[in-house]
Amino acid sequence: MSQRSKVINAALLAVLCFSLFTNILQAAVSPAELEKIEKAMPAKARAAPKRPRKLLVFNLCKGFKHGSIPYWDKALEIMGRKTGAFVAVVSDDMSMFRPENLKQFDAVCFNNTTRLKFDEPLRKSLMSFIKGGKGIVGIHAATDNFYDWPEAQEMMGGKFTGHPWGSGSTVAIKLDQPNHPLMVAFKGKGFKIKDEIYRTDPPL
Repeated sequence: MSQRSKVINAALLAVLCFSLFTNILQAAVSPAELEKIEKAMPAKARAAPKRPRKLLVFNLCKGFKHGSIPYWDKALEIMGRKTGAFVAVVSDDMSMFRPENLKQFDAVCFNNTTRLKFDEPLRKSLMSFIKGGKGIVGIHAATDNFYDWPEAQEMMGGKFTGHPWGSGSTVAIKLDQPNHPLMVAFKGKGFKIKDEIYRTDPPL
């Protein structure tokens, strides 16, 4: 093996090891962090479900992978268990969107998914699910998907076009519907938060 080949192989091995190490770090939510999530979670749901509910928490990334994904996975699992409002099932398997698998759920949460591509049968399945009255939730990067699927862009409320306000930006949040059940916890008051704000454009 030539010296050049050895160098290339060593570099590839280093990249692979770094990638594996990064994924391990992203997957680990410490016991102390779990305890904080548990304490922060409400003890009961604002509205009692009329029947048991099941939420698909989908976290596959084909583009950038956010380090917050495992925290959201755990937070939603804990929220469902602690409030009794739903059971969260976490997955990154696209086959979950087949009709025979999707029908068991009441809603889908796209947890920071990026650059997802649905083939035609899965597109039909997801749209039938939504148009049939089931729910959809998007966390942070959920608009960074469906660039060749306008109907799904509309479903998510737009398409991601950048985040000129980076993760260190402080932004003001205004409550347009302070009496909405999801907003009452803020007691009618807006607030400021340091976050990375996504800019979206209307669907194609």
